[in-house]
Amino acid sequence: MTPNREGRIDTAALRVLTHRLADNAATYAPDTHAEPAALPGRTPGEALARTPRPPVGPRAVIMDCGISRQSGYTHVLWIAGNADQMVGTAVVQRLGAIVSRVVGVEAYSWEGDDRLHLRAPGLPWDGLLHDAQDALADFLAAS
Repeated sequence: MTPNREGRIDTAALRVLTHRLADNAATYAPDTHAEPAALPGRTPGEALARTPRPPVGPRAVIMDCGISRQSGYTHVLWIAGNADQMVGTAVVQRLGAIVSRVVGVEAYSWEGDDRLHLRAPGLPWDGLLHDAQDALADFLAAS
């Protein structure tokens, strides 16, 4: 849409655009199967497939890492649904602060109980995943 000199929207151009998009709607429709809802940007389990063995113990609390869709955040960690049973509720409540100790992590924000969004520009997802798992394991070992 291009505003005219008076600051109003050219409704004729908008109608033409709307009709053209409607005619080719299938061409422009997003592929709902392209990205899984749980981990935007990747296939769930991709990190596990790249590691020689799956994480065990406290490292299993942080299951995977993806691309965050929240504004201002770059990564999202997928936290196990039974994390509080694995490491305790108090540790899960501090998980954001624990992971924020990873060099390069600037901020964190929770989405529900199982997604921890991080602002960590420039960090690769697989490196961040392993560093976050190590930070949790180190925290528990020191406690």
